[in-house]
Amino acid sequence: MKLSKLYKEIVLDDSFNNWKKLFIYYMQVNKAHTLMLKKARIVSEDILAQIAQALRKIEKEQIGGDLPEQVEDLVFLVERRMAELIGVEKAGFLHTARSRNDVDATVFRICVREELMRFCRYMVTLVEALIQKAENSIETLTLLYTHGQPAQVSSFAHYLLSFVFDLIETLDALYQSLHTVNLCPMGSGAITTTGFPIDRKLVSDYLGFSKPVENSYRAIVTSHWIIMPSTVLKTLMNDLTRLVQDFIHKSSCEVGILQFPDDLVQISSIMPQKRNPVVLEHIRIRANTANGIFNTVEQSFMNTAYQDVNENGDFVLFKFLEAVKIAKEALQLAQEVFQKVKVDENRVKDLALKTGATTTELADELVRRFGISFRQSHSLVSDYVKAGMKYGVIKEKFEQLFGMKFNLTQEQVNEILSSENFVQVRKVLGGPYKDQVLEMIKQAQMRTKDINEKLLSLSEQVALSLTRLEKDFDELLQPK
Repeated sequence: MKLSKLYKEIVLDDSFNNWKKLFIYYMQVNKAHTLMLKKARIVSEDILAQIAQALRKIEKEQIGGDLPEQVEDLVFLVERRMAELIGVEKAGFLHTARSRNDVDATVFRICVREELMRFCRYMVTLVEALIQKAENSIETLTLLYTHGQPAQVSSFAHYLLSFVFDLIETLDALYQSLHTVNLCPMGSGAITTTGFPIDRKLVSDYLGFSKPVENSYRAIVTSHWIIMPSTVLKTLMNDLTRLVQDFIHKSSCEVGILQFPDDLVQISSIMPQKRNPVVLEHIRIRANTANGIFNTVEQSFMNTAYQDVNENGDFVLFKFLEAVKIAKEALQLAQEVFQKVKVDENRVKDLALKTGATTTELADELVRRFGISFRQSHSLVSDYVKAGMKYGVIKEKFEQLFGMKFNLTQEQVNEILSSENFVQVRKVLGGPYKDQVLEMIKQAQMRTKDINEKLLSLSEQVALSLTRLEKDFDELLQPK
């Protein structure tokens, strides 16, 4: 049957180009299915040996060029080439007890599994680099903002570790999504399995899956294998844009806390004074673009019937893969920024002093020293800030309000208000005090190590399964 030329160009040719990139995974499925047919004694060993020989030859030839006329896809193209090699009456046995539905679903999951494992391994590298940056920034002061206004002084390590724990949480969620991805649809057939006595677990094991999808209809209709990782990656990109926006704010001329080396700065073509950290904007646009594509992947399943989802097929899969690539680029640029950004501590101290960003500690000290309520202390210190932080103002107002001598000297007030003191007294769990930051670093390292070990274990298990697949398939090729 000859299909519309336009349909072929827009749909079939595009799909065929995608499937050429999935060829290695498709051949793995073919090999596993062939070995299963042998073990289950569904097809004679002689025919299966010839099928194996043909598959090996096709594998070496690769698949190139354009999709021939009157051939729908890669599956039919491979089957046609096998027929040329061993005859149509033998080649057709490969498709016994399977459908393009379960083949497609399996290939897509193998592909997503590989991409997610690579992405997770990179995220581990990113987290480790950020942890190292935090270790090197424990004593580095920075200024944190709320509502876009100077709020309190902290350490740069404390600030970065907030994002580190967000990354670790996201990395863990992405690893957990692998459990959803790593289920094998093969053996589900079109939707209801088959009347042949197949061994679904054998195929699943050969392909490195944890187990077969437990329900054959679900194996064909579910979208969880791509929706769940998409949702996690959207969260990651959202977090990244928020941090980048904060970096943009902190590196603005008006704030001037963060500084970038020349190799991350571009100049204006007309304004000699400009130093534009446009790398931050490139991170943001990539993260936003990836976020949008992940959202499109999710939306592509909205209101589609709870039936087979091959209409989405490789088109949506390759949009997902494109978004993963863009997301990784955003993270790679971010890692470069994290490693090279510097904090202007003099600017931090100057801003903290001018804006009263450490006066919470003065209010706390008055409560501790004089036994007044925090609300009274807060009001007094607020008036002190409004008056330009003049020592005489706080001394006079305190003695008028409370009838006590204000026995803090100006030097003592200045020490209380110092940025260093503000950080040092915050010894509570999760705060910026050095010992607490070191404990956070320890926890972050342990959690990252745990996830990385799980990833390595999964990677090794998949690699061992595929090695066994190739070994057993090679044995099938040996003459008896």
